[in-house]
Amino acid sequence: MRYDELEKHWQRIFELEWISLCEGSKAIAAVITDDEGRIISEGRNMTCETVIPNPAVAHAETEAIRALDRGKYPNKWGSTLHAGLEPCIMCMGTLVMGGIRKVEIAARDDFGGAMKLIDMFEFSKNKGIQVTWLDDGRGDMQRAFQTLRELLFNEDKDKLERMLKDFGFYNAKGVEAAKKFFEAEGLTRDRLADYTAGQVFDGIAGYL
Repeated sequence: MRYDELEKHWQRIFELEWISLCEGSKAIAAVITDDEGRIISEGRNMTCETVIPNPAVAHAETEAIRALDRGKYPNKWGSTLHAGLEPCIMCMGTLVMGGIRKVEIAARDDFGGAMKLIDMFEFSKNKGIQVTWLDDGRGDMQRAFQTLRELLFNEDKDKLERMLKDFGFYNAKGVEAAKKFFEAEGLTRDRLADYTAGQVFDGIAGYL
């Protein structure tokens, strides 16, 4: 799959992830679309930036839901949250409380993913949230973008090894493709501005 073959909202997700990566934050993003597939809100991970007093809670899904104008888009069943990575506990709770009823996810997260918790509580279970797991290579690409971020910014080698092992639990191909792209391009922090999200996506895709 090439970048120009993606739907516009998935192109935007990877574009936002590249922006986050270039800022040193986690390469994770989410968008919300209406019932016609138009983007009506978006968010990206900003946990390593200083945009808010406590950036630790600036997760992609939470930011997208916080920015959603419910006065303009009141139909809870008319919007879908598209997430590159399975939402964590905080983001899962935010989507439940924020009126999101349809969720589409690219990559499962064996370490921090919390979507299974929805069915553990009557309150959230009764919301009838529909979750769609994609199985078309986007999960590998999601983990590849995350792998690039860690290779570039994570200076704790032991932690890096643990994280890449976690990324590879479901998406080993994405991790290995990112490593090959990273080495082939000689990618460094000061060269990130030379690339667009589409170029990175297609470069990694060449190794998948």
